[in-house]
Amino acid sequence: MGLPEKRAIAAYQKDKFPAWQQKLNGICGVELTYDVAWDQLSKDGYSAEYNAMFDYNFFQPLEKALQSICQDDLGKDAFKAKFKKVQITSTRSWSSLEVTIEGDILKLDADPSYERSDGSVQDYSDRIRTALEAAL
Repeated sequence: MGLPEKRAIAAYQKDKFPAWQQKLNGICGVELTYDVAWDQLSKDGYSAEYNAMFDYNFFQPLEKALQSICQDDLGKDAFKAKFKKVQITSTRSWSSLEVTIEGDILKLDADPSYERSDGSVQDYSDRIRTALEAAL
């Protein structure tokens, strides 16, 4: 990770990530812990695109999935009772989103530089929602 990537990650962590945490926690009604492997999400040559890449691949789909799951008290209560942490990684090279659940941790793993299409946010959201519904 070079200086441009370090700067872009630092700017995202300062300017955008706190707003996402607040928004997502507000939707589900619980203070989640977020474990983001920023060094893995960093992709050389993509620093100018980090805002869109991270939003598009992780936070927008998670927001849509949580809105669906936590649309009523039944969903919120079930989610709050089960989940404590969201882990975001990029261990898979050039692949789309993989969603897994381990105990009280929702794990999202994708290469944010993976080629996306207009339907990817909805597709990723559906993957997250389906995994959450099965776990609840």
